[in-house]
Amino acid sequence: MHQADDGGALGLIAGAGSLPSEAARLLRAQGYSLSAIGFPGLTEPSLEDEVDELRWIRLGQLEAMSDALHEMDAERLLLVGKVSKVLLYEGRGIADPDAEAIRLLSEASDRGDEPLMRAIARWLEGRGFQLCSQGELLAAMLAQSGSLGARSPSATELADLDFGRPIAQELGRLGIGQCVVVKQASVMAVEAIEGTDATIRRAGELGGKGATVIKSSRPGQDRRFDLPAVGLGTIDAMRRSGASCLAIEAGSTLLLDREEMIAAADRENIAVWGFPANRNRA
Repeated sequence: MHQADDGGALGLIAGAGSLPSEAARLLRAQGYSLSAIGFPGLTEPSLEDEVDELRWIRLGQLEAMSDALHEMDAERLLLVGKVSKVLLYEGRGIADPDAEAIRLLSEASDRGDEPLMRAIARWLEGRGFQLCSQGELLAAMLAQSGSLGARSPSATELADLDFGRPIAQELGRLGIGQCVVVKQASVMAVEAIEGTDATIRRAGELGGKGATVIKSSRPGQDRRFDLPAVGLGTIDAMRRSGASCLAIEAGSTLLLDREEMIAAADRENIAVWGFPANRNRA
């Protein structure tokens, strides 16, 4: 089994969705010993079957989370899975911030995704933890350049990618979102706090079928957390909205349930295209 440098386990801090379980399966296949923190009402309970030890901590209980990670001897950490900022505002009772979390939020002049994650990362580092790169440990899950499915994009879809990619990057630079939906060189929808799938559905309601969905990392993306991710839910949202092409940044976008996702896209004649980070087209 792979161990941390001090002999301890690799610790997963697991948010929502299928990424934590898929990442755990990949890492265990590579020989890692895994411990995890899950959040009730957010993390999928099935993660318990994929790790050696799982502790359930209320979201926002930073001190309790730190104590549990130390008890599990997990000094190296990987953040996986979405923790939506919506939880800060909607009052569903999932988040229960302790004094340290409240302090971090009160000191945050910018509550964009990356500034908040950087603040939490600094807090964890101050407690003696080392945050690992998603891009390194989950490299096998990253999209490659070019066509990933049966169909390549049409000339119109590639033109929409060329038009929309700088917009997606600017959204990321401003900390708004990572996705834009374009049709015939017009922006149908941009991602904000609602997430990618809701953005795709809104684009279909506004612009109808035939749109290109573009998902890009932020300029200067911190690869320790929040790399763009797409999966079966993305393809289902595209099917429902009539979007015809999914363009994702190669080397920076995680593919969840890769085989099932590509098979679903092929069934719907949806092109899935990886574009390189340094230019618009492969």
